[in-house]
Amino acid sequence: MIMKRIMRAGGAMTLSALAASLLVAGVGATPAAAATATLSIPYRNCEANDGRHYDYLVRVKGQTRITQEKKRIEVRLWGDDPSYDDLLGGPYQLLIEGSEPYYSIDICMNADTLDEDIGGDEIYAGVRVYGYPSGALLETVESNRIHGSF
Repeated sequence: MIMKRIMRAGGAMTLSALAASLLVAGVGATPAAAATATLSIPYRNCEANDGRHYDYLVRVKGQTRITQEKKRIEVRLWGDDPSYDDLLGGPYQLLIEGSEPYYSIDICMNADTLDEDIGGDEIYAGVRVYGYPSGALLETVESNRIHGSF
C-alpha cells in the first residue's frame, strides 16, 4: 500500500499549544463548516511512486474545519463489521501547510486487502486532523461506506 505523499510527524504538546489547539478547534471561537470525508475508488490499476502496480486507487478527500497554518491529516482504511472493524491500511499521512481546509489522499491498494470478509465487503476511512508540530488531536471524522466485492 503506497500513498503519493507521506509525512511522519510527532512531538510533545505544551500547555500553550493545547490552548491554541482548543481555540482553533472552536472552543471560544466561531465554529467553522463541518468536517467531511468522502471515500471513493475512482479507478483500477494504480501505479505507485515506486513503479509497482496495484488493483485499485482508493481516494479519501474532504474538508477540515481546522484553519491553523499547518496541520497533519491521518487516514486509516477500515473494514466495517458487526463485532469489530478490521484495519485494512494506514496510517497514511499528509502535511498541509497553509490554512487551506481541503485535502485529498490517493492510496494504491490490492483487492486482497479490500476483501475484508467472506461475502460482501464494507470499507470506510477514519480521518484525524492533528496540529503541527504540537501533535494535538483537533478533529475526527468518518467517511461514507463503500459496499462491494473485491
